[in-house]
Amino acid sequence: MKIAIVGAGGLGGSFGALLYLNGVDVTLIEIDKRRVDGITANGLDILLPDGSEKNCKIKITDDPASVGIVDLVQISVKGYHTEVAARNALPMVGPETYVLSVQNGLGNLRQIEKSIPKVQILGGVTALSAMPLGLNKVKFNGGIGGVRFGRMDGKVDDKLKEIAATMTAAGLETHIIDGDIRVPIWRKLLANAGNCVAAISGFTGNQLLACAETSKLTAMLADETAAVARSEGLDFPELEDAGTYVLTKCLPGVKDNKISMLQDVEAGRRTEIDTLNAEIAKVGAANGVATPANDVMTLLVKARERKMLWDMEAAKK
Repeated sequence: MKIAIVGAGGLGGSFGALLYLNGVDVTLIEIDKRRVDGITANGLDILLPDGSEKNCKIKITDDPASVGIVDLVQISVKGYHTEVAARNALPMVGPETYVLSVQNGLGNLRQIEKSIPKVQILGGVTALSAMPLGLNKVKFNGGIGGVRFGRMDGKVDDKLKEIAATMTAAGLETHIIDGDIRVPIWRKLLANAGNCVAAISGFTGNQLLACAETSKLTAMLADETAAVARSEGLDFPELEDAGTYVLTKCLPGVKDNKISMLQDVEAGRRTEIDTLNAEIAKVGAANGVATPANDVMTLLVKARERKMLWDMEAAKK
């Protein structure tokens, strides 16, 4: 099986490294020339959950056309880059190629569909987490639940099974969704709606839980998100008491790790607020559901992003 991963950051790099270590023909696609040059010259170092470290002489390029047609393209970029990433991946996509997204938030599949036929798109979620430690080093934190994805039409075929088996063999426990893929996406969104609380507070997962104010706000965001999910016609058990679900089942798994949106803020990067809280609010408004907590957190994170830009501009003067 031949796989290409678009985006060599924390999660994309970790997935690529684990597949490489299991003998899979995998290539990373990355637009940051510094990262391409660094990994080409020195390999990609991955720090594993058990504390061990491996060096992977994995293939990486900034030219998708040089890779050729692959069996699977995984889009592992921030949500605001999804449309461009999918379009740039076209030279690697043949009639039998699947294009996978397990990205956070809403709207990524819609962006991919602008370039890729719907029947070739796989959507889903992952509870696995990772973070970049440098241009050619990533830390794979692991996580419970592995990877879950399926076709947008809910069908299952042999190639889908082969992809899942290949990823599972590489240590990425993978499950095929044979129903409505929106359910796991929205289920994860209940938890991800609270990422913005970490971004503003600077708290790790354990600190968010230990603080009464941030716990309450996280639950409020989850409950609002559940109301929006119901307005979309969805109905699954976690929607009944979404706030409690997130505080007892999701957030404890973060432990002392930093949520990705906090990592972005600390690194001076743009966040995924537009595909998370802003998109939740947008869908809610379209369906007549009020989302005041998501509205306010969107404004706060965008203000934080604006300050980062102002600070960078001031530093250049």
